Amino acid sequence: MLKQFFILSLLIPCMGYANEIKESRALVVASQEAIISSELAARVAEVLIEETKSFKNGDLLINFDCRLYEAQEDVVAANMNSALIKYKSDQQMLQMRSIGKYELELSKSEHEKAVSEHLIAKLNLERCKIYAPFDGAVIELFTNPYETVQPQQELLRILKTDILELEMVVSSEWVSWLKVGYPVIVFIEEINEEFKATVSGIGANVDPVSQTIQLRATIDNNNESLLPGMSGRVAF
Repeated sequence: MLKQFFILSLLIPCMGYANEIKESRALVVASQEAIISSELAARVAEVLIEETKSFKNGDLLINFDCRLYEAQEDVVAANMNSALIKYKSDQQMLQMRSIGKYELELSKSEHEKAVSEHLIAKLNLERCKIYAPFDGAVIELFTNPYETVQPQQELLRILKTDILELEMVVSSEWVSWLKVGYPVIVFIEEINEEFKATVSGIGANVDPVSQTIQLRATIDNNNESLLPGMSGRVAF
């Protein structure tokens, strides 16, 4: 499905022989977008990125003040160790017939509960830092340092920039020879440059009114000169 900001491509009619060059208008769009939200309630300690700025996969974007979660992790870690010691002690007590199996099962259950609580505490600590999931750039930033955020609160909107896509609409007659993997050339008008691209997706249905079909192509953006929203002409 085309993204909301997609503008329908204008077809350039092409009649003639099969080997005649065919063209279509296309729009450059991000191959992936994401809204990053908080997974816990905490105060924002640092925002290490700005709107429009790019980042690399794994970069730290936002850091929370998680001293409370660190203290909670220390407490549950101590409880887990105590529960383990008691469970091992009860195992020995059972061998000496000082306690029954029921008491051992209780201490085992308490230890397993403590392990689970420790896992949750560790997960909360991991959520104290927001890392970039891919190479990209920030479109919008919704938070600032010293703000207290809640779970599911949106923090920033990002998009993938190293691989972009072309979205276009072409004549349905082209599907007889267009296949996924078909190489194309796109001329981007805003920067007057040509790029190689590859057809990556063909629509699942034909528009019965216009007799057109949606087409998608993947384009590398290694030099980061392309931006979503640019447009151009694709030659087939």
